[in-house]
Amino acid sequence: MRSLPRLGAVNAALVSIYFAPVWSRDALRALTSPFYGLEDRAHVVAASYYRALFDFGLDGMVRTSNVLSGIKFVVAIGFFAYLIDFARALAVGREPNRETLDAVLALAGASIMFWAWPALDSGDGGLVRLYATQFLLLTGAMFVIFVERHILGERHVEQAAERMPAPAAARSREPRRRLTELTAPTG
Repeated sequence: MRSLPRLGAVNAALVSIYFAPVWSRDALRALTSPFYGLEDRAHVVAASYYRALFDFGLDGMVRTSNVLSGIKFVVAIGFFAYLIDFARALAVGREPNRETLDAVLALAGASIMFWAWPALDSGDGGLVRLYATQFLLLTGAMFVIFVERHILGERHVEQAAERMPAPAAARSREPRRRLTELTAPTG
């Protein structure tokens, strides 16, 4: 049990502090707008892209706009859920729930792609910069968490090997040594 959260959890909380209010504001504005969010440049680019891609009519564009707003709103709610879990974990002195964080990051990554592809296709520099910045912010958090978990996984394996009796520990290193010999470059 740790009293302070790890770097990956804090980094994800900082990313959530950005994404949760920004995306929920954008999604709520589009869902409650009398124009279905089509007055927003980023929203109209995405909705018209998917309307043209799937050959929807005008009614299909409105539905596409609502679906895109709903996806963004669900991801924003996921980030709020992670912030609540992070605050609870900080108060109790435990790590935040990994499954919540993994689900939110995966949903956010997929959602950014739903919004970034149309912006890239439109060639609008402002939208491309916006989504590139959001994508880099999100992938940066993913990389920090991935590296942190990889390091913790290696430490866990080393600690388990130290607790093994000597013959068992030698046997557990044998396949790794053999694999290293097979994959080592020759010459």
